[in-house]
Amino acid sequence: MHFSNKKIGQTGLFIFVITLSIATQVRSQEMDHSTMNMEKSEVKEDKSVDHSSMDMGTDMTKEKGDMKNMPGMGKMNDPDAMAVMRGKMIFQMSCFLCHGAKGEGDGPAARFIGPYSHPRPNNFTMGIFKFRSTESGDLPMLKDLMRTIREGIPGYMPSFRNVGEEGIKSVAMYIAKEFIQEELPTTTTIKYAKHVGPYTYSAKSAWRGGLLFKIMKCSECHGDDGKAGRMDLKDERKLMIHPIDLTRQETFGNGTSHEDIYRTIMTGLDGTPMPGYNDSFLGEEGSAWDLVHYILSLQGR
Repeated sequence: MHFSNKKIGQTGLFIFVITLSIATQVRSQEMDHSTMNMEKSEVKEDKSVDHSSMDMGTDMTKEKGDMKNMPGMGKMNDPDAMAVMRGKMIFQMSCFLCHGAKGEGDGPAARFIGPYSHPRPNNFTMGIFKFRSTESGDLPMLKDLMRTIREGIPGYMPSFRNVGEEGIKSVAMYIAKEFIQEELPTTTTIKYAKHVGPYTYSAKSAWRGGLLFKIMKCSECHGDDGKAGRMDLKDERKLMIHPIDLTRQETFGNGTSHEDIYRTIMTGLDGTPMPGYNDSFLGEEGSAWDLVHYILSLQGR
């Protein structure tokens, strides 16, 4: 069937008119919200109540109501306090079994570590630390505590590298704050000669170190062959202590590198019969490397 253009036009116009009419009727039937009767649901304001003058019992604007002044909340903005709190958590999970909850070296596992002989877990509250880069009798620096936590002590204390550098630092900060309770030094008066140039290893240097070994009477404790012959020594707790066997690097609690051995010679091991020799090498700190090289030669290194 065919439709003319005129027929199609008339049909379209008719549809448009019908649609417009329906839309107009719908609009006229919409609810007039401005005239709705809300009497049943209207909530009238009670102007007799002055909310601005209500007595709430506490002035929320006062300092005591400030969250920053709530117990423990101020620490949340102190990075050092947060680090100490983290260190406490790690210590309670990993360290207290040996060192004890109060850092006195009396943890439940301590009785199995050196019950009658040295070493025992350190009592941090005594302020005596073997492994330092400071002079004998001084407290360790923070980095010294961190090094021991990181490296551990062969045969006695595991390495805690797994907690990461931030975790290691946090534990060291916690030990310093909670148990040592003194400001740790940040520098040392000991002069450390760098292991370079004329102070590097050589057979001649090791030979000179052998002479120093005898002159400084190191053999009295470590034996002529360096194998720790003396058996009548005691530490500060009156526990029997054996000098380390210089021929076995696994017995070196303060590290086995050239620098570790040099540091041990200069600082000594506080709490043990091993003194520091910083004064003996005063002005000739480089000569201490000769002794280091001799000790290394005893190990075939």
